[in-house]
Amino acid sequence: MAFGNCKDMTLKFVNSTGNTITVPAEGHRVKNRKGSLEGWNNMQLGESINDLAPGAEHSTRQTLTIVCTERAAVEVHYTSTSGGEFTQLFNDVDIADKHAVLTLTNN
Repeated sequence: MAFGNCKDMTLKFVNSTGNTITVPAEGHRVKNRKGSLEGWNNMQLGESINDLAPGAEHSTRQTLTIVCTERAAVEVHYTSTSGGEFTQLFNDVDIADKHAVLTLTNN
């Protein structure tokens, strides 16, 4: 494991919600996996993802403010055009190659 902040990440969001969604640039959190001394830190995407259609995907660069690690927990907030605000927690995201896929499901 390398030490320091991991800032150059790409996240691919896959919309499996069945609704058109918007993922804002701000309001998300990240932390190292269980056992880390670090708690939740704010995570900001490189851009907002607006009107992502059902079944569509979109990649964006983002900033992680955690010590470099191979796996992380990620909390993502998004809204649906059919109504509702959602939070989805991904507990064990592989970020070793600085690319991750997050499938949003409304569950």
